[in-house]
Amino acid sequence: MWETHLLPKGIPILLGLVLGTLLAFFIVSEEWHLVFGLVLLVPAVILFNTYPFAGLMIWLLLMPFLQTTPTETYRYVYWIVHRALPPLALIVAALANLFQVPKKRQPVRLGRAEWAMIFYLGLVVLNIFWFHAGSTAYLYLFYDRVFVPFCLYLFVRVVAPREAELKRLMPIAFVIVMVQCVVGVLSWFAPRVLPTDWLTLQGARTTGTLAYPHAYTTTLVVFSFLLFQDAMNRKPGVVRSAFLFGFGFSAVCIFISFSRGSWLGGAAAAMGLLMMYPKTTVRTAVVVLILMTLLGSGVLSQQMAYARERMNSEDTAKDRLVIWDAGLQMIKAKPLFGWGYGDYAEYAGQFQRRVANYMAAYSHASHNSYIAMAAETGVPAFLLFMFPVLWWLMLSLKVWPRMPKEGLRSRLLVGILWMVILDHIIVSFFSDMRHSTYGMGMWWIALGLIASTVETYRNGTE
Repeated sequence: MWETHLLPKGIPILLGLVLGTLLAFFIVSEEWHLVFGLVLLVPAVILFNTYPFAGLMIWLLLMPFLQTTPTETYRYVYWIVHRALPPLALIVAALANLFQVPKKRQPVRLGRAEWAMIFYLGLVVLNIFWFHAGSTAYLYLFYDRVFVPFCLYLFVRVVAPREAELKRLMPIAFVIVMVQCVVGVLSWFAPRVLPTDWLTLQGARTTGTLAYPHAYTTTLVVFSFLLFQDAMNRKPGVVRSAFLFGFGFSAVCIFISFSRGSWLGGAAAAMGLLMMYPKTTVRTAVVVLILMTLLGSGVLSQQMAYARERMNSEDTAKDRLVIWDAGLQMIKAKPLFGWGYGDYAEYAGQFQRRVANYMAAYSHASHNSYIAMAAETGVPAFLLFMFPVLWWLMLSLKVWPRMPKEGLRSRLLVGILWMVILDHIIVSFFSDMRHSTYGMGMWWIALGLIASTVETYRNGTE
């Protein structure tokens, strides 16, 4: 009955009636972003059912250019790409997993990490309704910054990409790296050729198209490290050289981000890479250092001077001590439920005090994602948020001996992805990463890739 009548005949008729009615209603209401979304819904479902990983690729490619939405058209595209695409792709992938389409794919069962995420979602939604009478704006923020990144993680878990999907991801990684690096360089040397929305911190930090320096650098680390892993599993040639060039170019652009947290995070991740691929990492580092030395005495002389100024600046470091102390005081005052999602800036100024004989000149943002999260939603919610990371770290160590020592999808890939997570943690400790939809998306995608790889060898399905 299901395979002969309901699935091929009944479902399309039902969808046609429902979607047709909704389309007419949205046209009359002039809700054009929803009209465009419904028009694209059917071909999107067909595409995601045929090749599920395409949903993630589209999001990765387009979202870097939608971190600002200066026009109404951009806003419509943002609605489709960020707010509609990941949940839709997840639903299609979950249904395919439920009905085992294709038959060869192993069904994915979610576990403790995913339950922790679900409980976290519930706690924060309750927090929003409890602390905010007009909760719509906060629900939108939560949807964009938390729910959609969770959908991306679950999508990667359900799809469980194999080596073939990872190889198809590498050209996209190369394009993203090159575009962000070129935009970052142009923002310093030819800013007039770039849209003004990409230049909000021009002359102080490098953001590419991603609006924030922390999102910019962590994105470069994610994709350049994946390119490095792929290059190490290729024979010498043009593609391998191009991927290694992208890795080196990313290192230069992380430096000219002039974000000290990003420098520290990138250095820590690079140390992990050095342990996995010592010879190639040392060679690449030597080439980058020679290039930076040559450019530093000429084209990059002003940037080198600014970097030294950033290294020697003590006031901003002292500001962070005051800011973090204020956040910790907020946590101490309300440890269980926090001060309300999105309300850190409203209350933090009341808790700023003199620390180490230094007083900040004005009230700052948190500059620490984790302190801010615990202060806004409480320590229990924060622990639920971090539980998936600790869970998959424990399982990674447990499954490590079973993983192949070499190859693209091996223990080396898992190690590189953990270096990405380490970079993300360090950078987030010095910045408000939670404000970046793309930055949070990359965090959960990287964790999803770790989870899918570990689960494969944990269950012995590879």
